[in-house]
Amino acid sequence: MLKTLQKHAPTISMLLLTAFLTALLFYPASSQALSTVILVFGVGTAIAFIIQGNLEKHKKGELTRSEFIRNTFLDLLGLALTMGAAMWLGRLAGGYAGQSVSIKVGQGWGMAAGIAAGMVVGFGAAFLVGKIWGKISSRLQATQPSLF
Repeated sequence: MLKTLQKHAPTISMLLLTAFLTALLFYPASSQALSTVILVFGVGTAIAFIIQGNLEKHKKGELTRSEFIRNTFLDLLGLALTMGAAMWLGRLAGGYAGQSVSIKVGQGWGMAAGIAAGMVVGFGAAFLVGKIWGKISSRLQATQPSLF
């Protein structure tokens, strides 16, 4: 089941994003419900993949139960920190850019500028926090000692 989801998750995500952008332009009332579906799907698949990856290592005997729990906790904490930073900073940048452009040019352009700024800053924040957390958590995670 998860192998099939892992194979088709990028396609499903792109289709949901396309549907969201289309709904945002043509059916604004439905965009909030669709964005909720996208968030639940994205977070749900990320959590499932994290647990699956650590569970496979545990089943192979590479991790003990306590190491499995620790690695899973650290991975989920990293996901939460990354998403939290992306949402918070993306919202701040989007709100500021949208308000600034709306005052100078007009409301329609302000919304577009806010969305673009929020996406760019959110992506940058997620990338940066992910890199930093990856370096921190790699020292804390349990790994099987190498024979070489």
